[in-house]
Amino acid sequence: MASVAKPAPLPEPLKQSEPVKTPEPIKTSEPIKTSEPVKTIEPAVQSKSVPEKQNEVAPLPLPPVKNSEVKWAVIIGISDYKDSRVPSLRYAAADARAFYDWLVSPEGGRYTPSNIKLLLNSDATVENIRHALFEWLNSPLKEDMVTIYFAGQSSPATPLDQENLYLLPYDVKYDSIVSTAFPMWDIYTALKRFIKSDKVVVITDACHSGGVGESFDVARRSGMNFDRNPVTDELHSLSGVKEGICVVTASGNRQYSLESSQWGGGHGVFTWYILQGLKGEADFNGNKMVNMGELTTYVSEYVRKDTKHVQTPTVSGRYDPAMTIGK
Repeated sequence: MASVAKPAPLPEPLKQSEPVKTPEPIKTSEPIKTSEPVKTIEPAVQSKSVPEKQNEVAPLPLPPVKNSEVKWAVIIGISDYKDSRVPSLRYAAADARAFYDWLVSPEGGRYTPSNIKLLLNSDATVENIRHALFEWLNSPLKEDMVTIYFAGQSSPATPLDQENLYLLPYDVKYDSIVSTAFPMWDIYTALKRFIKSDKVVVITDACHSGGVGESFDVARRSGMNFDRNPVTDELHSLSGVKEGICVVTASGNRQYSLESSQWGGGHGVFTWYILQGLKGEADFNGNKMVNMGELTTYVSEYVRKDTKHVQTPTVSGRYDPAMTIGK
């Protein structure tokens, strides 16, 4: 009978097995999501895999770039030309330098200096200009902002050829404009095929004469008068390359650009008011930022007024007037 008494305790283990049916095991399975063993596993996995992923995805700081666009600029200013027969300009290089200074200033554009290509006088060769537009500006992404500024001479090919137009680089030859100048269609090609940005501002002060070169000298001696500057119209045609391009020129197609010491001690009137506008004079809505809509309105009005309607800046393009050059 003593052996019968031993089986009696068996029901008690059965009672202990009853909790297996209770939710306690389920409760222990629920904490698996937050239990210490799982937490220790996750860091172990992350410590091995995350560095590898970070190394693989090192070039992926793209999302922040989309939220805060990178701003790029090519700035060209030519006052003195290698060929002394090409008419010099008093303040073109100074205008370009002043525009650069505003772009990199903490209170201005706050551009990274390495994101600006500054070509002044002897640096503004036809080769360097082509490299800047075709290769260097191929780096900005679609969502970045690109500004192109040019202050210098421009010219048609000849008095009888007003369709082929050129910007004059530092090393242009007076008696060979067509083969040594920078053709306007190269700017079109750069905007169309090499500059990916959807936000491009082109600012030009290039309308200082009706034409440069020996053929124009002969034409003037014969009494021809060049009262129309086709360069302005050609520059504005660049805005039709694609949506997002804003082209601002210093004057209309029957006007020429003025420069004098009366504007800031020595500037072109156009660039002088560009700078004043960017520094806050054009901030009409008082939001501490100057957008292109405000800037072009301000510059056009004040240049026209200050020159007594001799010079009127013009703007064209399918662009967002709320876009800004500076930050």
